[in-house]
Amino acid sequence: MVKDLTERRLARILLLGMVGMSLLIALLLGGYYFVVQRHDFDGVMVTLRQRALQEQQTLLKREAEAIGQDLDYRRGNAESVLRAEIQQRVDHAVSIAETIYRLNHGHQEEARIKTMVIEALRPLRFFEGRGYYFIDTLDGQCVLLPTSPQLEGSSLWNNQDPTGHYIMRGLVEATQNLQRAGFSRYYWYPPGEKTMREKIAYARTFAPFNWLIGAGEYVSNIEADQQQAALRQLRGVRFESHGYVAVLSLDGRVLVSPTRPQSEGLLVSQLNGQERRAVEAVLAQARRGGGLVRYQWHHPDSDALVEKLSYVSVYAPWNWVLVTGVYLDEFDQVMAAEQQAVDGRARNRLLVGAGITLLVLAGALVFSWRFTERMRAMVRQYQARLEQKNQELREHARKLQLAAAVFEGGSEAVVICDADNRILTVNRPFTQITGYAAEDVIGQSPSLFASGYHDAAFYQAMWLRLKQEDQWDGEIWNRRKDGSIFPEWLRIAVVRNAAGAIENYIATFSDISERKHAEEQIRHLAFYDPLTGLPNRRLLLDRLHQALLNSERHGRHAAVLFIDLDNFKSLNDTQGHDVGDLLLVEVAARLKQCVRETDTVARLGGDEFVVMLENLSVEFAQAVGEAERVATPIIQAMQAPFELAGYRHHSSCSIGVSVFFGCRESVEELLKHADTAMYQAKAAGRGVARFFVPAMQEALEARLLWESELRRGIAEGQLRLFYQVQIGPGQRVRGVEALVRWQHPERGLVPPGEFIALAEDTGLILPLGAWVLEEACRQLAVWAQSPATAHLHIAVNVSARQFHQPGFAESVHGLIQRHGIHPSRLKLELTESLLLDNVNESIATMQALRTLGIAFSMDDFGTGYSSLTYVKRLPIDQLKIDQSFVRDLTTDRDDEAIVRAIIAMAHSLKLEVIAEGVETEAQRSFLEHNGCHAFQGYLFGRPMPIEQLDSWLASTQGRVSGAPGQAG
Repeated sequence: MVKDLTERRLARILLLGMVGMSLLIALLLGGYYFVVQRHDFDGVMVTLRQRALQEQQTLLKREAEAIGQDLDYRRGNAESVLRAEIQQRVDHAVSIAETIYRLNHGHQEEARIKTMVIEALRPLRFFEGRGYYFIDTLDGQCVLLPTSPQLEGSSLWNNQDPTGHYIMRGLVEATQNLQRAGFSRYYWYPPGEKTMREKIAYARTFAPFNWLIGAGEYVSNIEADQQQAALRQLRGVRFESHGYVAVLSLDGRVLVSPTRPQSEGLLVSQLNGQERRAVEAVLAQARRGGGLVRYQWHHPDSDALVEKLSYVSVYAPWNWVLVTGVYLDEFDQVMAAEQQAVDGRARNRLLVGAGITLLVLAGALVFSWRFTERMRAMVRQYQARLEQKNQELREHARKLQLAAAVFEGGSEAVVICDADNRILTVNRPFTQITGYAAEDVIGQSPSLFASGYHDAAFYQAMWLRLKQEDQWDGEIWNRRKDGSIFPEWLRIAVVRNAAGAIENYIATFSDISERKHAEEQIRHLAFYDPLTGLPNRRLLLDRLHQALLNSERHGRHAAVLFIDLDNFKSLNDTQGHDVGDLLLVEVAARLKQCVRETDTVARLGGDEFVVMLENLSVEFAQAVGEAERVATPIIQAMQAPFELAGYRHHSSCSIGVSVFFGCRESVEELLKHADTAMYQAKAAGRGVARFFVPAMQEALEARLLWESELRRGIAEGQLRLFYQVQIGPGQRVRGVEALVRWQHPERGLVPPGEFIALAEDTGLILPLGAWVLEEACRQLAVWAQSPATAHLHIAVNVSARQFHQPGFAESVHGLIQRHGIHPSRLKLELTESLLLDNVNESIATMQALRTLGIAFSMDDFGTGYSSLTYVKRLPIDQLKIDQSFVRDLTTDRDDEAIVRAIIAMAHSLKLEVIAEGVETEAQRSFLEHNGCHAFQGYLFGRPMPIEQLDSWLASTQGRVSGAPGQAG
C-alpha cells in the first residue's frame, strides 16, 4: 500500500512540475517573441526613414552637381563660341572688302576704293550694338575705328594696355602665319567707358591694301550673357513632384526663386519674415562650404510654410549659391502610410505567435500526461531490477572471494595494471619469480622489467595486437630484481567496461628458463653436426624445402653445391681419425668464409658438405655465373695448406652444382643431381666444379664463346650505328637516337637485346660505349657541314658502368674538342636506376658535362622509382616516356593516367618530354592533346643506317608528311 502511494505521489508531482514548466516556457517564449517583433518592426521603420532621407539627400546633391557641371560646360564653351562668332563677322567684313575691290579695281582709283571699303564697314554693328569693325595697316596706322574716329590716321603701333601688352603689335603678330589671320587678347576701352576691359579680337590681312581688318568683343559681355541664359534655364528645372532650384549670389541677392518670383533681384536685407530667415540660413551654410540645411518655406500649391530639405553648394566662378530642395511633408505622408502597414503586419504576426504558443502549451500538457504514465511504469521496472541486482552482487562477492584465493595460491605470476599501464597489484608467485615485493612495483610501469633483449618493433607489434584482439601471448625476456635475465611465457588480456573503454590489463606469466635450455639442447642435437657445428642433413633438407618455396614465390634461381674432399680417406688412414676430424673442422670454417651470411653451409656426413645459395638472378645464365663465382673461391680455399696439430696437409675438393628454379624438383632430386655433378667433377680430374645438366654446362660454354666473339667483334669493327628519328612540333625532325647493332660475320645483324646484357656483365660495355660516342660525334661533325642537318642532335644511351667510370666527363670533353662539334647537339640518355645508384656523384658528373653545353634525357622514365625529389635535383633537360606505357595507351586507362602524370610533372619542372614507341596515329594524337609534342617510334621511322637516313632526310627536307607508318 505504501509503495502504491509513493508511485502515485511521484507521478502527481512530476505531472504538475512538467505542466508548470511548459506553461512558464510558453509564456517566456511568447513574451520574448512579442518584444523581439516590436523591436524588429521599430528598427525597420528607423532604417526605412534613414534610407529614404539618405536617398533624398543623394538626389539633391546629385542635382546640384549636375547643375554645376552644366555651368562649367557653359563657361568652358563661352570663349570658343565668342571666337567662332567674331571670326565669322571678320570673314564677312573681308568678303565685303574683297567684293568692293573686285568690282572697282581698274575702274576707280585706289584711294577711292579704300574709302568705299571704309565707309561700307563703318556703320556695321553686331553683338547687340557693341561690336564693330576696325582697320589698321601692317605698320600700325589706324584706318578705321568707329568708336574713336579721332584716332583714324594716327599710329597705334606703340599703344599698350595696363598689362604692358602692345596692342597693335599683338594683332600684327597674330596674322603672321599661313592663314594670315589670328586671335589676340588685350585690354581696350569699351564704348562710353574710361576703364579698359579684357577683349578678344580676330584680325585678317587684306592683301590688296596691306590692311588688317578685325573685330572683337569684351569677355565680360559674353560671360554676362551666359549667366542670364543659365538663370533662365534654371528657373524651369524640376525634379520629384515639387523639387526645384533656387540661385543666390554670395553678396545676398536673390537671382532665381521659382516659388517667389517677386523676390528675384532683391537683397536679403530687403526680404521680410520667414523668407529672410530662410535665405540667411542658406547663405550661412554656403559660407561654411555648403551642405544640407532645413528651413520653413512656402509650398507652391498652398503658399503655406512647410519644412524643406535643401542641398546648398557654391559655384565659385560666378559667386553663385545653388539651392536644390524638396518639401518633407510628402515624405512624412509616405512614411506614415508605411508605419501603418508595418503596424498591421506586426499585429498579425503577434496573433499568429499567440496561437502557436497556445498549441504548443496544449501539446506540452498531453505530452506531460503521457510522460508521467511512462515514468510510473519505469519506476516499477527499476525497483524490480534493483532487487535483482542486489542478488547478483551478493553472488558476485562470493565469487570474488573464491578468485582471491586462486589469485594468491596459483603457480603463475599475476600482474594487474590500470588503464594507464600502472601496476595495481601482484600475487605471491610474482615475487617468487622476479624477486620484487608488491610495494616495490605498485604504481610502476611494467617497463621496469625490460631486459633490453627486444627492440621497439617487438613492443609495437605487441600493443597493436592488444589493440586489435584485446589479448597477446608469447615468449618474452625480462629482468629480475637481481639483474639476471630470464625467459617467460606471457599472456596479457584487456578488460573493458560496458562502454568499451579499457579499465585493466591482466598479465600472467611463468618462468620457462629450464624448458628453453632443454629445448635448445634437443634442437642443437637434432639439427646440427656435433663436430663442426654446421647444420646437419635434417636441417639442410628443411632449408632446401624453404628455398624451393622462396624460389617459386619470388621468381629467382637458387643453387646447391655438393662438395667432396679429395683423398680424405687417405688422411684418415695415415694420420688417424683425430687429424681427419681437425681437417673437417677447418674445412667448415673456410666454407663459411667463402659464402654470404644468408647462404647455408651444411655437413651431410663424412667428408661431404653442401652449400645452398638463394636469391640468385632471375635469368638462368646469370644464375649459373653467380654459382660459378662462389664455387671458384671454395676450390681455391680448399687448395691452401691446412695446419693440423703440427701436420701440414694439402687438400682439394670436387664440386657438383645443381641450379634450380621453383618447385620443379624435389629436395632429394636436387641433392642427387648435385651429387652426380660432383662425381663428374672428380672424373674431370678433381679440384674443379661441374654443373649437373649437360645443357647447363653447354650454356656456360656458349656464354664464354659469345663473350669471346663480342670482344673480337668490337676489336674488328663489326659494330654498326643505326639511327631512329625524333620528331618535334610541326612534324619536323629535330634529331635522332643512336642505336648500336652487331654485324656478326655468321649470324648477320644481331639486335642489342642479345649482347648488351653480356657486355654489361663482362665489362665490354666500356669499349662498346666509347665506340658509340666516338661514332656519334663523328656523324655530328659531318652534319655540321650542311645547313640542312646542322641543327640535328644525336641522343646516345650511356650505361651505368660507363657513366660512373672515372674521367667520363673528361673523355666526352675530349671527343667534342677532337671533332669540333657544338656540345648542344649531343644528348646523353641516362636511366633512372643509373642516376639513383649514387645521386651525389651522378649530379656532379652531369653538372660537369652540362657546363660544356651537353643536354640530358632521362630514358625509360616511369619504369623505375620516378621520384619527384630526385628528378627535381638532377640537372636533366628532358623526360622520355617509356614505350611500355605508350604501347597500350589508347586501351589501358592506367597507362593513360601514368602518361598524363609524367607530362604534367615534366611541365611543372619546365622539362621537355618525348614519348618513345609511338606506332599509331591514335597514340600520337593522345600524346599531343595532353601536352607531349615530341615523338619517336615506327609511326615516323624505323632505325636505319646513316646512308638510308641521309637519303630520307634529303627527300623529306626534314619533315614527316607521309601517311602514318610510311615515314621510315
